[in-house]
Amino acid sequence: MSKRSLLIVCPYPNGQAPSQRFRFEQYLDYLEAQGWEIRQESFWTEKAWKVLYQPGHVAQKFAFMAKALLRRKRLLFGCKESVVFIHREFSPVGLPLTVWVLKYLWRKKIVFDFDDAIWIPNSSVSNRWIGFLKSYGNTRRIIGMADGVFCGNRFLQAYALKHQKNTYLIPTTIDTQSHHNREANPPKISEQLCLGWTGSHSTMHYLKMLWPVLDTIHKEHPLRFVVISDQPPDQEKPYLEFIPWSRATEIEGLLSCHVGLMPLLPDPWSEGKCGFKALQYLALGIPAFVSPVGVNSEIVKEGFNGFLCDNENAWLRSLRWCIEHPQELSEMKNRCRPDLVKRFSVQAFEPVYHRILSEIADA
Repeated sequence: MSKRSLLIVCPYPNGQAPSQRFRFEQYLDYLEAQGWEIRQESFWTEKAWKVLYQPGHVAQKFAFMAKALLRRKRLLFGCKESVVFIHREFSPVGLPLTVWVLKYLWRKKIVFDFDDAIWIPNSSVSNRWIGFLKSYGNTRRIIGMADGVFCGNRFLQAYALKHQKNTYLIPTTIDTQSHHNREANPPKISEQLCLGWTGSHSTMHYLKMLWPVLDTIHKEHPLRFVVISDQPPDQEKPYLEFIPWSRATEIEGLLSCHVGLMPLLPDPWSEGKCGFKALQYLALGIPAFVSPVGVNSEIVKEGFNGFLCDNENAWLRSLRWCIEHPQELSEMKNRCRPDLVKRFSVQAFEPVYHRILSEIADA
């Protein structure tokens, strides 16, 4: 086995979860081209993934989890790789004893990567069955054992630095060559304003703050609001269009939008988010209107590639500006993608990612 060999331990099957797709999966081809040997082991299987976020199925979920925990234990006997890369968690329950063995007995280099404030208790409604079993202190424990920690933003890095000095700021990035490689058309004066939002059902609750704003704007000037997700919103609005998410069609759905929205609440969990929605909009040449929470304030430059909206009046003012200034909105659109490619593209960070992993492997 090559010295530079990588075992990736992650929660979800390959290509399914945005967190994995935009944190490490899009770097794998580049790393392999640089000589890395890579193996990826997910906790949840494809079959488990299909029911994991559905209501009920508790007995089936426990059965899937028991099998997954056994597979994690087997890594002790099948890990020949020199570096173990853990994304978010080694397993959702139990103490990270296997990680301790891999680190201190098997002498593996440990890299930990996270893009949410996962040390804060937080479970989806459909998975409260597992919430009481989770050990949120595992984030701190694994960070303390790691040889290097990849943090998605400065808020997460500040937490990691309390437990590990070897931390690296690796923002969530977008592949602007192979995937997000198209641009939305500029808005026309005769068109309805089309707003867009994309995300999983677990983040859809943030839309609650926008419904009154959108109702008001729609009364003044009819609009379209496209929601792309794995589940439809629990709202019925005359301007609402739901598009079921799929990797094959998500970009096509967004390209019809003139503006992308990303509302957040000003709380610690939101501070830990890495601005993926805003990055995705900007990569497609879509101005991002966002809550100024966490890294959003670094991604979006006020009036340049979007607006920072910290209350209902700010949201109303920004959306009215779009309707009243289509030419300026078109000019803003033209600035979005070039700035994103320069600051947050996969291609900009590939050499950095490879260099840091190599330094950890060779240390």
